[in-house]
Amino acid sequence: MKRITLLALALGLGLSARAQEVTYALPNTVFTVKVSIEQTQFFAGPYAAYAKKFLNMDVRQEDGATCSLVGAEIIAGTEADQKALYTCDAENASFLALSAQGLVALQNKADAPSTPWRFLPPASARFDGSITSPQREETRITYKILQTDNGEVQVPVEHKAKAAKSEEDKAAEAAETLLSLRRERLNIISGNTDATYSGEALGAAIRELDRLEAEYMALFCGQNVSGTIEAAFDVIPDPELKHQRYLAFRLTDDGPVPDGVKGVPYYIELEPEPLAFPGEDDKKSKVKSNSIHFRIPAVCKVRFTRDGQRLLETRSLVYQLGKESFFTPNK
Repeated sequence: MKRITLLALALGLGLSARAQEVTYALPNTVFTVKVSIEQTQFFAGPYAAYAKKFLNMDVRQEDGATCSLVGAEIIAGTEADQKALYTCDAENASFLALSAQGLVALQNKADAPSTPWRFLPPASARFDGSITSPQREETRITYKILQTDNGEVQVPVEHKAKAAKSEEDKAAEAAETLLSLRRERLNIISGNTDATYSGEALGAAIRELDRLEAEYMALFCGQNVSGTIEAAFDVIPDPELKHQRYLAFRLTDDGPVPDGVKGVPYYIELEPEPLAFPGEDDKKSKVKSNSIHFRIPAVCKVRFTRDGQRLLETRSLVYQLGKESFFTPNK
């Protein structure tokens, strides 16, 4: 009994209710589609509404996102088919070592662990163009009444006060700074300046002006923030389907999503090669209680497609699309 138990554990099998039997499962093929998605999120500039007025530019004024597929990989794994469980005598369990050649499944999943969904954290844009001060100085006039020999006289009195700048005020100041940077760069390049720049100093000055201009332009034109989404989806072929075409996932502007959400569909398509297996009907009647069942896998072309366009193609063995048979060990 101890020897039988150790043999069952070594094969990754479970003992059945009867001590002299072990239970095994026929294999299923599972395809894991691993994809890399590049997502670009656009953040409109805080002064986009004033770009036309102050810079005579038409710019995008609404946030948005786009996604595109940049990489894909199809990985074929094996798992036990829980709908095809059989038992055999423990003394014949050594035949189960042929599982790698299509006999039985000894593992619950492919060797590599499944890839979890990984989505990017919420992105944000940083606008570094600065305004000199968030406040502006206003001159306000009030009238003070003075008593004179001829009666009362209103005398204007000026007061200096601070007031918060409106968005339009800030946009106007940013636009003026941007135009000033461009004038300064032109003056340096053309030599129309009191300062003298040469060699590395000239290059450093131009680079700094370019950096500042880019910061202020972003306030009007906005920014793009890009990142990569890694995701994995499992596809399990069904031998009952006439057309071997399976939806892997759909791609939206927010990233890849499973079925049920609108988006661009990506498919896995299988094309099995003919499998000659003569005498099948004659063998079915000869199945005995101690027979060992196994599957002969079908060789399939595996395609990853979008809108009928072939993006990736490989060949793989698919157990459940092949043939099931058996043999009876000689005692």
